[in-house]
Amino acid sequence: MVVKMKTENKAFNGFPEEMTKFLYELQFTNTVEKQEDNIVKYREYITNPLITLYESLIPTVKAISSKLEATPRRCLSTPYTDRRFSPNAPLKEYMYIRYRHACREEDCIGLYFDMGLSGYSFGMRIYDQTSNGMDVIRKKILSHPEKFEEQLNILKDAGFIVLGDKYKRDHFPDVHNDMLKEILNRKYFYICKDLILNDKIYTSQLRDDIEEGFNQLKGLIQLLEDINNDNTPSAL
Repeated sequence: MVVKMKTENKAFNGFPEEMTKFLYELQFTNTVEKQEDNIVKYREYITNPLITLYESLIPTVKAISSKLEATPRRCLSTPYTDRRFSPNAPLKEYMYIRYRHACREEDCIGLYFDMGLSGYSFGMRIYDQTSNGMDVIRKKILSHPEKFEEQLNILKDAGFIVLGDKYKRDHFPDVHNDMLKEILNRKYFYICKDLILNDKIYTSQLRDDIEEGFNQLKGLIQLLEDINNDNTPSAL
């Protein structure tokens, strides 16, 4: 069964309140036998509002960077799991939107939104990040720390945090900016707001918060994209 990835061009007014109850119940009814019944609710409560949210953010994303791709096939989660790895659970119990650089397979800058029963998150990732790409970022940060500190201070004040696999010891003891040190001491990183489910997800405030967050990340994204313009073969 194919889910059409189109909706009318309309304003995002939040996810239906039934969505969280459906996701909770899906934990117990996500079977091949129940798939036909579940997909109807999945479209109504998840797929359709997710597409509307995705479409409403495209102008903001394109204003941040023309390099960020916004085609549905590349950006939106589909309802169905990969049956090779989830043979008995045909539907995803989470959703996501990805706006990422279109022309790269590794070290690919992107903006994202994720949501499931455990909460929701939005921010900036570097997809398929490599150790070589991370070394390039560290070199750029250490050569222009003041530029990165300025943007990271904005993000810290806005409530963003740095996550990712961290080294056991501090490799940069002379760096004193907290967020800068957090990035430098990670094998890979992403910057996000990581939130529990709340009433905002049922209103247009969710979209407004994501848009504001994406715009706050614009300066950092531009600094990282500048690395793309370096002439070094290993540049992002």
